[in-house]
Amino acid sequence: MAATSNTSSAERTQGWYQKQLTEFDGPFRELLESYSNIPPSEVVAHVNISRDRGFAINPYPCIGLYRFTKLTLREHPLYSNIIQRLKQPGTRYLDIGCCFGQDLRQLVFDGVPSQHLAGLDIERSLIDSGYDLFLDRDSLRSQFLVGDVFEGSSQVWADLEERRIDVVHCSAFFHLFTLELQLAAARQIAKLVKKEGVIVGGQIGSVRPGNVAALQENSHSYRHNMETFENMWRKVGEDTQTMWKVDSTLDMVGIDPHVPVQNEYSRRLVFTITRVL
Repeated sequence: MAATSNTSSAERTQGWYQKQLTEFDGPFRELLESYSNIPPSEVVAHVNISRDRGFAINPYPCIGLYRFTKLTLREHPLYSNIIQRLKQPGTRYLDIGCCFGQDLRQLVFDGVPSQHLAGLDIERSLIDSGYDLFLDRDSLRSQFLVGDVFEGSSQVWADLEERRIDVVHCSAFFHLFTLELQLAAARQIAKLVKKEGVIVGGQIGSVRPGNVAALQENSHSYRHNMETFENMWRKVGEDTQTMWKVDSTLDMVGIDPHVPVQNEYSRRLVFTITRVL
C-alpha cells in the first residue's frame, strides 16, 4: 500500500470515501485488540476516527476505502517463510509505501523482532497516523523513514542501500505509475536487495495490460499481467547487472469492477521476485 505525492480534486476523491464502518471482524480487529490492547467495544470507533483523520490529510483510496484494514502481506503465500526468515539475527525488512505500517505491526505481532523492520513512505503524516492507530509510539522499535523512491540520490536512500535488505514488501505501489516510472522505481529498489533476498507484494493487475486512468487527475498508470511484469524485471536486471526470478499469479481476490480505479479486466497480481544474481 502506498501514497503518492499528488492527489486529485475533491470531486474526484469523493468516490474514494466509504461510509463509516459499523462492524468488522478478522485479523485486523485481532491486531488492534491483542497488539494495541484496544477494548473490543472501542475498536470500530477507533478505526473510523483514524480513517477520517488520515483521509482528511491524505485522500487516497487505500485510506478512504479502508484498504489499510486488509493485511496484504499476511495473505502472501510466503508469509510463514518470511516470518521465520526475519526472526533470524541480522535480517532486515523494508515496507515501501508502508502507509500506516499495518503489515509491519502484524509481523511484530507474529513474533518478528521490531528492530529488524523498517517502513518507508513519502508522507510523514501517514507514519504519525500509524502510531495513533496502533498506540505504540513509545514501544515499537522499528524505524520509519520519509523518502521518495525516485530520489535515489538522497541520504535516506543511500543509507538503505548500505543495509542490504532480506525482504522488501511493496504492495499497491508499482500500479500507481506509468511503465517508465515503474521501471525507474524498480531499478532503485533492486539496489537495496541482497542476493537471495525477495521483493513480495500484491497490486492491481489486468488481463489486458496497458495504460489506465491514474489517481492523479489527467494522468495514467500501467497495469501488468504476469508476462509484462516478468518482462519489466528482466529489463531491470539488464539495467542493474542483476538477475531476478519472478513468480506471480492473477486472481479475483478483492476485485470489484464498480469501485474507483478498477474495471472488468482488473485482477489482483500477487508476486515474489527473488534476486538470484
